[in-house]
Amino acid sequence: MSLFSRVVLTAVCLVSMIVLGVSVKAGGADKRQILHAAYSEFPPYEFTDAEGVAQGYGVDLLRTAAGVAGYEIEFVAAQSPEHTLTLLEQGEVDLTLLLALTPERQTAGRPISGLGEYVLSVYVRRDSTIDDIAGLSGLRIGIVADTMTQSAENLLPEVTLIPYQTSDSLLLPLLRGELDGVVAVAETFDARLRINFIEDKVSRLDRALVATEYGMIVRRDLVTVHAALARTIAMSEKSGMLQVLHARWFGHNRSIYLHPWFENVAIIVGGIALTTFALVFYAARLRRRSAALSLENDAHQLVNNALDKIGAAITIFDSDLRALHWNDGFEARFPALVPYLEAGTTLDRACALFYELGILGSGSDGDEIDALATTIAHHLRGGEMFHRIVHTQMENSFDLSIFPLGSRFYAAIWVDVTVMHQQQKQLSAQSIELSHKNQQLLAFSAMAAHDLKAPLTQQQVVVEFITEDLLEAQLSLPAEAQGHFATLGDLSARMSRLVSELLDYAKADTRQAPAQCFSPNTRIEGIIKLAAAGNGMNIEVMEDIPAVQVEPVCFDMVMRNLITNAAKHHDRPDGTIIVRGHRERGEVIIEIEDDGPGIKAMDQARVFEPFARLTAVQGSGLGLAFVQRTVAAWGGSVTLRSAPNRGCIFRLSVPAAQAKPAGAPLPVYLPYGERRA
Repeated sequence: MSLFSRVVLTAVCLVSMIVLGVSVKAGGADKRQILHAAYSEFPPYEFTDAEGVAQGYGVDLLRTAAGVAGYEIEFVAAQSPEHTLTLLEQGEVDLTLLLALTPERQTAGRPISGLGEYVLSVYVRRDSTIDDIAGLSGLRIGIVADTMTQSAENLLPEVTLIPYQTSDSLLLPLLRGELDGVVAVAETFDARLRINFIEDKVSRLDRALVATEYGMIVRRDLVTVHAALARTIAMSEKSGMLQVLHARWFGHNRSIYLHPWFENVAIIVGGIALTTFALVFYAARLRRRSAALSLENDAHQLVNNALDKIGAAITIFDSDLRALHWNDGFEARFPALVPYLEAGTTLDRACALFYELGILGSGSDGDEIDALATTIAHHLRGGEMFHRIVHTQMENSFDLSIFPLGSRFYAAIWVDVTVMHQQQKQLSAQSIELSHKNQQLLAFSAMAAHDLKAPLTQQQVVVEFITEDLLEAQLSLPAEAQGHFATLGDLSARMSRLVSELLDYAKADTRQAPAQCFSPNTRIEGIIKLAAAGNGMNIEVMEDIPAVQVEPVCFDMVMRNLITNAAKHHDRPDGTIIVRGHRERGEVIIEIEDDGPGIKAMDQARVFEPFARLTAVQGSGLGLAFVQRTVAAWGGSVTLRSAPNRGCIFRLSVPAAQAKPAGAPLPVYLPYGERRA
């Protein structure tokens, strides 16, 4: 029990004794009858302290009850409970303190019962596996060498009982494991556990060994004394006095607020001390509240200052939607509306006034404006937020938010976003202009590629004619001239491919025909034949790639580009390219994985840029840019990541085919570049 708890309980006992004994003092009795009460050592029920004075729960109980009944008590120490009964029967004492009221003992006098029970229980360590008395057989059990606990010999015949002098001497052996359990009176042992703060380490078995009612026994001829004490003790129990005394000597579960006597004791002890404490507490609370309000007011002022700095206007409305407060920013922005707020206008009316006073521009009539204001108020009362960008006649733009502020207030905040709105308009105009420039650039690229394609084609034809003429004339050129002639043909072919790819890239998002539904597996086999993969490349196509819904010819070009790209950038003559696919929600994921040298993570984003070339392998640098642009035109995407071991994985996300009626076959299209026989 804490020091505070002991002080409170002691004060309660003293006040209760004074209140209960006031009638005796008022009677002016100068002398009381002295009663002699016998007791034996059984702490904390009754014992003799170091100064030779009787102490304990029973001592305080009898002393208090006897004082109220008009008696004084002199306590006589006995050697044992049997000795107290002998003194009673011989007439040397008038009554006993607390004894177990066995049938034999009740015949020795007049018992006062109803005070409680001696409950003999078994305690074990909380980490023990013992959960019932039956599990004690053959174990070492500690007991206190007194009459009550010695009865355990008859109740537990199959255990080894080890006697100790006091309850405290049982604690350490039990915690150390020297004892498997302890037999003790529950109230006494629980009190020792609480005092030593170890109630969480020891537990009591649910089933008790025995429970015996205890009480006092008054000499049989003292009828009046018996009646007075029994009546006084009954009154003490109703008033909560017994609980107070019990808690003083046996403790409680830490919190006194849980005890049933707390409210009554608080009323008795309150008085001037409680009133004084309440006044001091209330004054301190007012000071703290005042300080908190001051800090809160400062914080609100800081918020208002910050909102003023960013040009925000604030209005606070009460639960009836009437204006309570507005900041300087509101007065500066909307001075025409301030008189209406001062007159107590409501929020919905204020919304309408913004239009009626010409602050906000609107092409609506008065009825429409009133309907809008009423709708805003209705949504606010329903706990919803109203948000809109509004524009004034002075060409200012505001971000308006009106929302509930707790359960009793509403707030309207106007944030000036004029500069942001103007920048957004400027960015939008620049974006349109940039898109227009890009279209012009693409148109120029397409035109240039188209104009260059015809001369290049003619140049290639001329080279072929010259070659055929030399063969027919059986003429041979010098080796150096032949090399220059071959270089010319190679350069012409490369230039022709570059122009063709540039033309494809320029038209990637405009040339596509309507999307078609088809199975990729039926086309990929033909695409592989046209792809420049080389004889050493093993191309594996997984079966059952889900059907897609895209433009078939462009699909062929995309897949051929990716397969050709994986093959020509491979660093070994033999390699493997895997094509697989699966469905995710409304898309089909197609992956092309190779086991080539791979691409560094820092360069993976660059491969989709036009004319980007990361290796010395010949190419225009437009293939992957064409793939990305074409797939984006379908509404899909293409990404690149490194393969687990080596190589790359290109991942296409394209629209999945829409559901077809059961049994309806998918259309089959020839790959781009093939012709029907």
